Amino acid sequence: MSTNPTPGLNQNVVLKPVPWGKRYRAPLMNAAFWAFWLGFALAHQGGVANNSLLINLSYLVFALACLVPLVTKK
Repeated sequence: MSTNPTPGLNQNVVLKPVPWGKRYRAPLMNAAFWAFWLGFALAHQGGVANNSLLINLSYLVFALACLVPLVTKK
């Protein structure tokens, strides 16, 4: 029998904290996926309606969607 309160846990091992990009990788990648779809929809609507504001907004959404995978490294 051991007097260790949590059996199997080595008290001498120091666990490194998980970076936020790795911790939230799945939700951020899902957000990037949906941002791409939103960007396509905005670009299409902007092209059909000849609305440059929607097209420029789609560029912004595409840029943000491209930056998300860069900050969430494996």
